[in-house]
Amino acid sequence: MNINPAKVKPALLFIPDISGFTQFVSDTEIQHSQHIIEELLEILIESNDIGLEVSEIEGDAILFYRFGKAPTAAELLAQVQRMFVRFHAHLKRYETHRICSCGACKSVHSLSLKFVSHYGQITENSIKNHSKLFGKEVIVVHRLLKNGIEHHEYALFTQNLVRACSKWVEVPVVAWADLQHNTETYDSGKVEYCYLPLAPLMDHVPQPEVVDHSLPGMKKHMFHSEAVIDAPIETVFNVVADLPWRTKWIPETLEETVNLNHKVLQNGATHRCLANGPTVVTHDFNQDLDSINFTETDVGRKMCVVYSLKKVNEHQTLASADAFMKRNWFMNTIFNLLMKKKMLGLYARAWEGLNNYCGNLVATGEKHPYEIVLEEKK
Repeated sequence: MNINPAKVKPALLFIPDISGFTQFVSDTEIQHSQHIIEELLEILIESNDIGLEVSEIEGDAILFYRFGKAPTAAELLAQVQRMFVRFHAHLKRYETHRICSCGACKSVHSLSLKFVSHYGQITENSIKNHSKLFGKEVIVVHRLLKNGIEHHEYALFTQNLVRACSKWVEVPVVAWADLQHNTETYDSGKVEYCYLPLAPLMDHVPQPEVVDHSLPGMKKHMFHSEAVIDAPIETVFNVVADLPWRTKWIPETLEETVNLNHKVLQNGATHRCLANGPTVVTHDFNQDLDSINFTETDVGRKMCVVYSLKKVNEHQTLASADAFMKRNWFMNTIFNLLMKKKMLGLYARAWEGLNNYCGNLVATGEKHPYEIVLEEKK
């Protein structure tokens, strides 16, 4: 490790920290919680408006930094508010659009977010061609994640930052609550800080937009394709619901699925896997004791395919696809003449690929690594 004293300079250290996943224990819940955390961390990074650099992503937290002068109160509070609002807007949308009922997905609303901000002298060290922040102040900002604040969600600002900020007097004008003050003593010494509860910002979190992906008038039935898959309905659904995995069993696909907007399947999930096909949005999931139905509509809103999985017995599932278009004599005729035969052949080969993969899982006693837990209907 090479430390260059000449490179020691003042910097803002800023950590948004997510908490709430420690109760998840099963493999499915751990996998889904990781996916959800990844999406939330990406949102926090994309919400960076004040020129922050990412030093490290540390589990559920991000260590941001910015060399140079301290931000103004208005600048920093606006950054906190933007990240907080976008974080909770995503959680609200996740709750309204989810189809998975595993512990992680059902409890996503319980996640919380806090911020710790500090200012001090740090340096960047070069370790095996990797850059890493170093200095006492880096230790301090991490220690402050453990403190005596009773609120679950808050923004903490150290006295070092307050003193460095020339316009901290703006806080009473731009803040959403009264500042509160506290002191912590760590092995690195005593740290004075102030903080703001973030609960008042929930009033700024928008309600999720309800998007109707169905297509009125999409009633012209174009084709039907079906096959019996030699696997339980739960296994078949988990494979079909794994959008990135579709390139493994559907013919004429891209090398990998693209245009994915969610890591865990939900209403409104998009993807494109066919080499010459459109991006489609998955929606309108319905489930009862012995069947699962959902629809996929191309984003150009020209065609939709209704998929149905029906339990034949404990070991077999009837998978079917029904395509619909709007009634238009010219477009319907063109499809029947040029596309129908090819599409039916594509589906026949896709069902064969799905059956081979699912059948192999059953024969070997393995489980598909991607799993959606559907709520049991009585």
